[in-house]
Amino acid sequence: MRLRENYTPFVASGLVLTLAILAVFQFYLLREPERIQAVESADRLAAEAAGHALYKANCVACHGENGEGKVGPALNSRELLKLTSDDTLFSLTRTGVPGTIMPAWGQTTGGPFTDEQLRQIVTFIRSWEPTAPQIAFEKNEPDPVRGATIFSTTCFICHGENGMGSERGPRLNDPQRLDDFEESWYRSTIAYGRPAKGMPTWGTVLSPGQIDDLVALLTAWREGQVVKPAIPLSKHLASALFALQQFDPLDAEFRLNAALDQANSSQAKDIQAILALIQEKDRAGAETRLIALLPPEEIGKELFMAYCAACHGVDGSGGIGKNLNANSFIQANMDTDLVTFLLAGREGTAMDGFQGLLTAEQLSNVVILLRTWQK
Repeated sequence: MRLRENYTPFVASGLVLTLAILAVFQFYLLREPERIQAVESADRLAAEAAGHALYKANCVACHGENGEGKVGPALNSRELLKLTSDDTLFSLTRTGVPGTIMPAWGQTTGGPFTDEQLRQIVTFIRSWEPTAPQIAFEKNEPDPVRGATIFSTTCFICHGENGMGSERGPRLNDPQRLDDFEESWYRSTIAYGRPAKGMPTWGTVLSPGQIDDLVALLTAWREGQVVKPAIPLSKHLASALFALQQFDPLDAEFRLNAALDQANSSQAKDIQAILALIQEKDRAGAETRLIALLPPEEIGKELFMAYCAACHGVDGSGGIGKNLNANSFIQANMDTDLVTFLLAGREGTAMDGFQGLLTAEQLSNVVILLRTWQK
């Protein structure tokens, strides 16, 4: 007769082991949120520290050491941080703000920072929120002239000069068309775009005040008003020169035609002559005559904004690169030595030479600008 095997001890042991595993797992689950929170807190503190270092090296000159605002607006503000999302802060930092001195800092838009570095800066700015002071901002009434200035540097690419339309975008300067919608519709369209129609989202690039200025421009056009942008003649001429040096005659012609509206009779004659040289494909002759119209400092300013501002700040006050104001190195060297230095760069640093990118003559104009910052 066969004896029956007794599995009871094994079943009991298995049950006890299973219960023990479940208990340990339950204990682990109970502690998991705490662990995740600790990791996230450590990551946030590390990002804040990295963002603080980047902010201190690049943003203090415009926004103040504690975000109190200087040349640029205050960032350490309860209202600003409450109403502005991290994504918006990230986008504005990456792309810059058209019509202001705020440059683009993201590598995808010509700046020096990666997206990770931009997120770190945003994390540091966000850390001010719990103790941010309440700042009463001065409310500016919407201004169609400011709107025209933004339009002429941003929107004309698709909607044409003075809003007259182009192949890329419809005509906006049309009172009958503008009557079709309320101002709120245009404000929302600018902010959120119309992707299916090819209209990009501008709410992450332009501030609400700038969008209000654009809507004020549309309102003025609806009423049949002529609004001219507040862009100095020298800026149009410097931009035209830069376009010629970049082998872009079409953009140079656009800038020169815009300059004609502000030129006196003598300047208009010179500009017409330059336009004729461009039509004749005499780029060198047009460039020479255009340089004679411009103060060297203005030429240097245009080149500095295009090639140097991302590292040295729009006013030369420093960032990733050195502060160029009251700079002992500039003061100790002659103009020719500085041009040679700029052509060669400084080995082992982020200061690359401009050899093959800019000529010695162009860099001499940059040096003239630098000299004005040594006073």
